[in-house]
Amino acid sequence: MLPHGEVIKKLDAGEVGSLPTGPVYIRFVRFMQPPGYVINSKQHVPSVVYVDSGIQSLVLAGESPVNLVAGQAKFHQSVTHQHLNPGSLQSVWYSIAVWPSSARGQPLVDPIARAAFESVDFDRAALPQVAYSEVLRQVSLARGGTSGAHRFGGIAAFYVLSGSISIKSAHRSSLVLGAGQGFALVPGTDLQETNAGTNPAIYLEYLVTPSGADFELPLSQPPAG
Repeated sequence: MLPHGEVIKKLDAGEVGSLPTGPVYIRFVRFMQPPGYVINSKQHVPSVVYVDSGIQSLVLAGESPVNLVAGQAKFHQSVTHQHLNPGSLQSVWYSIAVWPSSARGQPLVDPIARAAFESVDFDRAALPQVAYSEVLRQVSLARGGTSGAHRFGGIAAFYVLSGSISIKSAHRSSLVLGAGQGFALVPGTDLQETNAGTNPAIYLEYLVTPSGADFELPLSQPPAG
């Protein structure tokens, strides 16, 4: 199944030496940050910052500020950092990461933070004790567009920014996600994403792949339900 009406943009990527110990989950935290508002963040798990609207100034310890505008992302390691909105309009952005499941229910970094999507727990024993690559991609599907059938080599999470998509995966019914909704998959799941609406759909793919594994494999047949 070949893709059509699909545009994939790699936003940023990074490497981590290992995942947290014990069960883990993927979390997308959404921030609606007023102009001039500063968030002083403690050191936490490696993360990707994605800006949906406005501008975000990310200050990592010992580095010059990185200014991100809408549609841009930045991976950062586990270091203390600061988030500043230097613009005149509200900034909407996300912090996306793999967290230990023990972090569930703990207070978020700032009162304006909201957990936009949290995956189910992944059994850490099923994930190799190796280095991992973390990649954030933005995918656009035109009306009637599809990703084609494929399979990721690591855990993967989807989060819809606009429009709606249908995700068909092996051995389960199709799932329709609208804006602000997410879904996560275990490694090696056969799947295919299709635009489920009449308008273009835009969504994020957060992919966490063990070193040495195939990042993504195209498939010749759609997933078997």
